[in-house]
Amino acid sequence: MSFIKAVRDQWHKSAFADKIANILKSDTDVCQLFVGATSMTTVANLIAAMSYNEQDSQYQDGQITDAVMLTILFDGFHLLMFKNIEHGNLSQAEHLIIELANMWASKELNNFSGSELNLNQYRELQKKIRKLTTQLDELNRQRRLEKRNM
Repeated sequence: MSFIKAVRDQWHKSAFADKIANILKSDTDVCQLFVGATSMTTVANLIAAMSYNEQDSQYQDGQITDAVMLTILFDGFHLLMFKNIEHGNLSQAEHLIIELANMWASKELNNFSGSELNLNQYRELQKKIRKLTTQLDELNRQRRLEKRNM
């Protein structure tokens, strides 16, 4: 039975990654990021792998709103931020996830459905992503300067 459950979970995660890829494809600014070696499908699969939770019904049913997409991207962003701090080397797909989270944090939430309290929580999440991105950029800048001075 555990094999069947594992296959079912992978199927749901794949469907979730497909939803993410469709959302990314619909944004022209996002499409401009994918001119390099890493495909949008690879990035969507990586995002799904980092943020999918089978108990979370919003990932399995219905439309993924801008607010939900922001929280999905924040899950991956949060993990990758710590990976970058500790190890300093991210793959191109991982860098793209950080950039996507920053882009989504800069957007106005269009199709938001929820209370004003939730809207405030999402705005706080946007601020947090922008602040952490700035700090991460500064850390990377300092690392480049240290390497240059060696």
